[in-house]
Amino acid sequence: MDKKVKYILMYQDEEVLSFLVTFGERNDIEILEKLDHFDKAPYGVKEKELPRSMNMALYRFFNARSIPPTRKDYEQIIKYTGVKDTFELSFKGHGLSLSNHYWYRKEDEHLKYADINFFTNKWDDSFAKAVLSGNYQDLQNVDLNVPDIVTAGWGVKGWLCEECPKLYKMGIDNAHSDESLAEVLASRLAKRMFKEDESVEYQLKEIYGRYASVSKCIIGVDEELVPLSNVLPHELYNLYRDKNINRDVEAKFFETVSKSTLPGAFQFFTKLSCFRSLCFVNDLHFDNLSAIRNIKTNEVRLAPILDLGGAFGSSANGKKQLSTINLGTYMLIYFAYGNLDPKWDYSWYNPDSLIGFEDDIKELLSKSEFYTPQLIDNIIDVYTHQKNFLDEMWQNQKEGKS
Repeated sequence: MDKKVKYILMYQDEEVLSFLVTFGERNDIEILEKLDHFDKAPYGVKEKELPRSMNMALYRFFNARSIPPTRKDYEQIIKYTGVKDTFELSFKGHGLSLSNHYWYRKEDEHLKYADINFFTNKWDDSFAKAVLSGNYQDLQNVDLNVPDIVTAGWGVKGWLCEECPKLYKMGIDNAHSDESLAEVLASRLAKRMFKEDESVEYQLKEIYGRYASVSKCIIGVDEELVPLSNVLPHELYNLYRDKNINRDVEAKFFETVSKSTLPGAFQFFTKLSCFRSLCFVNDLHFDNLSAIRNIKTNEVRLAPILDLGGAFGSSANGKKQLSTINLGTYMLIYFAYGNLDPKWDYSWYNPDSLIGFEDDIKELLSKSEFYTPQLIDNIIDVYTHQKNFLDEMWQNQKEGKS
């Protein structure tokens, strides 16, 4: 039987709109009324004029704020929390996250944001511990008012309080931690290449007998993460999605991004291209690339590079490609990750900063049974091949060559 519940979408303590959720065979969202602070509505909602299109935009917003069906442990989470799907699960708490300041208040509730938000208040992290330990049966008796129920992504992950909120990520494969190892390795590479505030630092920790990549919450109480797809023109989203397939498309992308009003956007993407050429990370799409908005001043800046899953061939497709390195694989990596333009500014790059990084590759990847000594040598070969190309771009520019 369908169940209908009335909510108010809140932005901190500001009422944005009232809406009706139908939980049943077919989940549904219906906007009831725009409230005093509708100007704070999520991106893509307030721009819509027709009620039906507004409802669809709002449904997409809520659906994105829930664990996706593609997540590795989706079925276990559904089974032991006793919900129909994770859309329903996302409303078991207040929909609070550690990415922005939206939350859901039932019509008859009287709550203040200061009392319940996760930026300044601790929560019971038993949900995360059950997921990370693989003891999913424990989810039957945990508090569901946690940031985990609105955390996207395919891999096994959980937010633990500790001395500050930290996200533990174990990757997509429950039996191995290859993605976690590679994410930490890519993080070390970024730390060598970029300024401190240009990339998220991931630490390697062992928890419940498995490795996890661990990062702190990257925004403060007065900030929120905004996907680049909401900040940059949609044309750029389409171009970026296809730019590694066609050189002409890539050229069009950089021509367009050079005209962006977002501070530092052009240099950000050129640096990102150099970084991707070295660790061939394959998950840096526009929803994993973000801007940070100060909610008091409305100032927007680019967020540091985060979510480095799939780096160094740790994704399923990457493993297939790298397990048999040959000329075809080199060509694939070159065309997919080596499209560096000699006209870009490489003055930020310091080849000496990467001296000895091969030792980091061996140290971390050797912790996985999948990364055999031969496969690690293959990955170092690919890394070296790409680094030589980047060094050449830097050297030619330094010497004034075109």
